[in-house]
Amino acid sequence: MKKRAVRKNWLWTGWGLLMAGMIWAMMAWSAPLHADDDDYVDGQVVVKVNVAGGATIEGVNATYGTTILDIFLESAGIYLLQLAPGHDVEDIVEIMQNDPRLIYAEPNFFSEMPEGDPSETWAWGGYDPNPYLGQYAIAMLNLAVAHEVTLGSGAVVAVLDTGVQADHPRLAAHLTAARYDYIDDDPFPDDEFNGLDDDGDSLVDEGAGHGTHVAGIVNLVAPAAQIMPLRVLDSDGRGNDYVLAEAVQFAVQNGADVINLSLGMAEQSELMEEVIASAAAAGVLVTAAAGNLDSSSEQYPASNPQVMAVTAVGPTAAKSYFANYGEWVDIAVPGESITSTFPVDGYAQWSGTSMATPFVAGQAALIRSVNPALPPADITALIQVTAQPIDEENPNYVGLLGAGLADVGASVVPSDSLFVSSNTGGLVNGVPFADEDILTVGVSTGLWALYFDGSDVGLGAT
Repeated sequence: MKKRAVRKNWLWTGWGLLMAGMIWAMMAWSAPLHADDDDYVDGQVVVKVNVAGGATIEGVNATYGTTILDIFLESAGIYLLQLAPGHDVEDIVEIMQNDPRLIYAEPNFFSEMPEGDPSETWAWGGYDPNPYLGQYAIAMLNLAVAHEVTLGSGAVVAVLDTGVQADHPRLAAHLTAARYDYIDDDPFPDDEFNGLDDDGDSLVDEGAGHGTHVAGIVNLVAPAAQIMPLRVLDSDGRGNDYVLAEAVQFAVQNGADVINLSLGMAEQSELMEEVIASAAAAGVLVTAAAGNLDSSSEQYPASNPQVMAVTAVGPTAAKSYFANYGEWVDIAVPGESITSTFPVDGYAQWSGTSMATPFVAGQAALIRSVNPALPPADITALIQVTAQPIDEENPNYVGLLGAGLADVGASVVPSDSLFVSSNTGGLVNGVPFADEDILTVGVSTGLWALYFDGSDVGLGAT
C-alpha cells in the first residue's frame, strides 16, 4: 500500500512540475491570448479537485500559483481560486481541464438578468395596487380558480435576484427570516439603487428593482407563500456563477420548495449543473428565464433538463417579440407589460422572460401547498400536462414554446385523469414508458400509471 501511495504522489508531483513549467513558459514568451470579453470575472476560476483520487488543493495551488478566494464545499473539493497576476483565465482553464487532479475547471461566469436592454426597462406605475391586482395575466392563467383551492400556504419560494425591498407594504409580511446578500456579503438583501454604472454599459441601475418586481409576481400567484430573498445580482443586474451557486445551496438548506432564477448566462457551468442536481435531489424545483434574445440558442441554467425553462407570451398568447424559444423551453407564461411591486413602496410595469418565470414559480408553490410530497419532476409534468395549447396563435413556433400556456387553475383543481403521450421514453414517478405508450396522471394526486402500451395500436412516436 505504501509503495502505491508513493507512486501516486510522484505522479501528482510530476504532473504539477510539468504544468508549472508550461505556465511559466507561457508567461515568459507570450502575452495573454484572450482579452477579457465580459463573459467571466477576470482573474477567477472555479475548480473541483479530485479528492477521492488523492489530489489536494495545496498541490493545485502550488502548480498554478493560485490562491483560495472561497471554499464552496471542502469535502467535495470545490473552490473559487484567484489567479496570479498576469495569468489569463482562458489559458489557465484550458490547461487545468487536462489536469487529472481536477474533475473540472471553469471561469467564474457572469450571470445577468435578461432585461438589461433599455427597451425592456421598467415604467413607474405609482402607488395604486389595483392595476397589479387586475392585470390581464390573472385571467390568462386562471388564477381565480386556483385561489379557490389554495393560496400557497406552507410553501417557500426563494427569489435569487437583485434583492427585495424588505418593507414594501405588499411583501413585508411574506418574507422569510432566512435571507442573505451575496453581493455585499451581509444578511440584508435590500433591492437598492447605488447611482453607479457598475458594469460600464453607460446605463445606471438598470437592474435595480428587478428582484422586488419578481417577488411581487410570486406573491400575486401564491399570496400565502413565503418568499426567501437572496441577493445575487447588483443594481445593474449582474452577478456571477459562484455566488449564484452559493445562494442555491443556501436556499436548499433553508427550506425552499421552489427557486426562481430570473437570470441566465450564455455558457454552461459545471458548478451550476452540480448544485441544480443537488437541489432536485432535495426535492426543490428550479425555474429559470429562457432569455430575451428572440433566439433558439440555449440559455443556462434554463436549458438544464432539471430546470423549468420559461418563455414569454403577450395578452393574445402570441410569443413575445423578445422571447427565446426552442425545444428546450418547457412552458409559456405572460411576460409583457407585467405590473408588480417596485421600490419604493410602489408598482411598475416591466416586460421580459424574467417576469414570466415567477408566475411559474408561484404556480409550483401552489401545487406544493396542495401536495407537499410531490417531487420536482412531477410538479413539472403537472404544469405541462395541464397547459393550454397555443400552436394556433404561434404557427411559426409549433413545438418551440414548451407545452403551451400555463393554466394555474387546472394544475391545482381536482379533476378527472389526464392522458399523456411523449415522443421519447423515460421514467416518471417510478413508471417506465416508451415513446408510444399512453400514461394517465391524476391531477389532484400527481400519481402516474401506464394506461396502455401504445405500440399495440401502432400510434407511432406521438
